[in-house]
Amino acid sequence: MADSSSSSSSSSSSSTTTSSWSSMLSGKSDAEKEELLDRMLTRLALCDDSKLQDLLTKLLPLSIASLSSPAPLVRNKVLEILSHVNKRVKHQHDIGLPLSDLWQLYMEFNASSMVRNFCIMYVEMAVERARKEDKENMAPNFLANISKLPLQHQDILLRVITKVIGECHSGKISDEVAAKYRRSGDLPDHKIFLEFCLHLVLYQPTSQSNACPAGLSIAQCDRVTGKRQLTSDYLRNVKLGILNIVQAMELPTELVYPLYVVASTDCQESIVKRGEELQKKNASGVNLEDANLVSKLFVLFNGMIYIMLECNLFYPDNVILVIDYILLVLELKENKSLLG
Repeated sequence: MADSSSSSSSSSSSSTTTSSWSSMLSGKSDAEKEELLDRMLTRLALCDDSKLQDLLTKLLPLSIASLSSPAPLVRNKVLEILSHVNKRVKHQHDIGLPLSDLWQLYMEFNASSMVRNFCIMYVEMAVERARKEDKENMAPNFLANISKLPLQHQDILLRVITKVIGECHSGKISDEVAAKYRRSGDLPDHKIFLEFCLHLVLYQPTSQSNACPAGLSIAQCDRVTGKRQLTSDYLRNVKLGILNIVQAMELPTELVYPLYVVASTDCQESIVKRGEELQKKNASGVNLEDANLVSKLFVLFNGMIYIMLECNLFYPDNVILVIDYILLVLELKENKSLLG
C-alpha cells in the first residue's frame, strides 16, 4: 500500500496541470479516446496496490476529463475505469487521490456538467485521504466563486470545508491559512459560507427521530448534515473551528455577529465561552441599527419560534433558549446605548 507521507504529494500537487489533460485529448477521435482508455484500464488492472497512487495521479483526471466526449463507448469505458478505481481504493484509505488536479479540472471554464459532477465526488474523496496540512491549505480554495456553483455542489464543498475546519482549526489557525481564507472569494461567497456556518452552529443533536433542531428547517438541517448523524464531539470541534476561522477572516462585524450570538447559546460550554468572548470583543464595533443585521436577528428569532411549532419541539429547553436569545439582543442594545 502507498505510504501516507507520499499521499500528500499526489493529493496537494502534481507536475501535470489540467491544461495537459485537455491537450492529451484534443484532436483525438472517439475511437482513439476509447483505445487510450482501454490501455489505461489494462494498466490499472495490472498495477500493484503499492504503485496505484502514482498511477491514479494521471489516470483519474484524464479519465474524468474524457467524459466531455458525448460518445457512449467512451463514456462507458470511463465508467468501467472509475468502477475499478472505486473497488480498489474503497477500503484502502492510505491510497491518496490527486486532489489539486481534480479541483483544477473541476474549475476549468469549459468543463461539462458530467465532468464536474464526477470531479466533485472524487474531490470529496480525495480530501478524506489527504494529510492534515494539505487539507487546511486546500480548503480555502473551495470558497472562491462558490456562489457561482450549482447549489448541490455548494453544499458538498461547504460540508467539506467545515469538516476540515473542525479537524484542523478547533484550537487555533495559523497566520498563513488565515490569510488564505481572507483572500478566498468575495462578498457573495462569504455570505453563503456564513449562512452555512450559522445553520451549522444552530444545529444541535436531538433525541427525537425525524425532528429538526430549533431554528432550522428540515431542508437546512439536511444541508448541514448531508443527512448524516453528527456526533457531539464532531460538532464541538467544527463549531469552535468555525468561530476561529470567521474571526480570522476579518469580515464586517454586522455579518458575523449573529453567529457569535447563536454560539453563546450553545449546549456545549466550550462553544458558549468562545461565542461570548467574540461577542464581547466585537460589541463596541457592531452597528445594531444596521438593517441587514436587524433583519437577520429577527429571522433567527422568528425562525426558532416557527420551526419549533412546526416540528412540535416547543419544550422547556427550547423555550429557555429563545428567552436567553431575546435577553441577549436586548442586552446588546442596552450596552450599545451606554457605550454611545
